[in-house]
Amino acid sequence: MIHVIGHLNPDSDAICTAAMTARWLSLRGQQATAWRLGEPNRETQFIFEHAGLTMPERLTFELTDRDVWLVDFTEPAQGPESLTESNVVGIIDHHRLGGLVTRLPPEVWVKPVGSSATLLWHLMTEDERNQLSSAEVVLLLGAVLSDTVTLRSPTTTTDDRQAVDALAQKTGVDLDAFSRDLLSAKTSVEGMSARELLQKDIKTFTIHGHSVCVAQLELYALQQVDAVLDDLRQEMARYAEEKNAALVVLMLTDINLGDTSLWFAGAELSDIPQPCKVEGMLSRKKQMLPWLESHLKPRQ
Repeated sequence: MIHVIGHLNPDSDAICTAAMTARWLSLRGQQATAWRLGEPNRETQFIFEHAGLTMPERLTFELTDRDVWLVDFTEPAQGPESLTESNVVGIIDHHRLGGLVTRLPPEVWVKPVGSSATLLWHLMTEDERNQLSSAEVVLLLGAVLSDTVTLRSPTTTTDDRQAVDALAQKTGVDLDAFSRDLLSAKTSVEGMSARELLQKDIKTFTIHGHSVCVAQLELYALQQVDAVLDDLRQEMARYAEEKNAALVVLMLTDINLGDTSLWFAGAELSDIPQPCKVEGMLSRKKQMLPWLESHLKPRQ
C-alpha cells in the first residue's frame, strides 16, 4: 500500500491533489490511499462539498518503513516526524527541493508550475483522464485555482491556464461563479482565533541555516484582520518559541491589490520596520522565499 500525503497545515492543493494522486496511482494498478496532515481549511471544505466527495481521513499512525508518495512538498519539516523513516517512492511537487533524503530512487515529478494539481493533470494519459468522474475533476480544478489565486498569481503558467480550461470544460462548471465562490471561501476569516489564523497556511523552511516559519493569509482587504492583529503578533512570538524558530513571518496578502504586508517575530530581521509592505507580492514560493534569502544573513 502506498500512502499519499500532502504537507502539514494543508491547503487545497495538498489535500485535493493527494486524493487525486492516489486515484491516479490506482489507475496505474497500484494500491494507494490518500491522507491529510491536518484539518481542512474553509476553501478545501468548499471544494469537496461542491464535488460531493469525501475528504481523505487524517493520518494518525507513523509512516516508519511504509511506502509514501509526497504531494506538494519535499521539505522534511513540512511532513510528519516519521517521514524520514519512511520509504518515499514518489513525489509530485512544484516547489524548491527541500533536502529530503530517500532510501531508494523515487519516481519524481517536479516542475515550476502554479500547482501540483496542474502537474498531475499533465502527467495523466488521455485514457486516465477519461476514467475520472466529473466530481474528481472538480478537485483538480479547485486545487489549481486555489494555488494560482484564480490564475492571478505570478506563479501562473501556460500549463496552469491550459489545465483550467480543460478541467472546467470536463466538469461543466460555471468557471466565473466557481472561482468567485472559491475566493470567498479562501479569504473567509470570520470567527477564527489568532492561533487558527496563523496556522491556517504556515510552512517551515531552512534558509541560510535558520529555521523559518512563513504563514500567509490571503484576504480581500487587510482590514479583515485589524481586530485580531495584536493577538496575531503575540501568537507569532509564541509559535517561534514553541518551534524553536529563528523567525516567524506573517504575510498579509491583499489579493485585490496584489500587495503583501509583512510582520515578523523572532530573533532575525528585528531591524526592519513593521509592517513591511511589499508591492506586487502574492506568492510565498516565488517571491517571499527569495526575499528572505536576500534579507537573512547566514547563521554563524
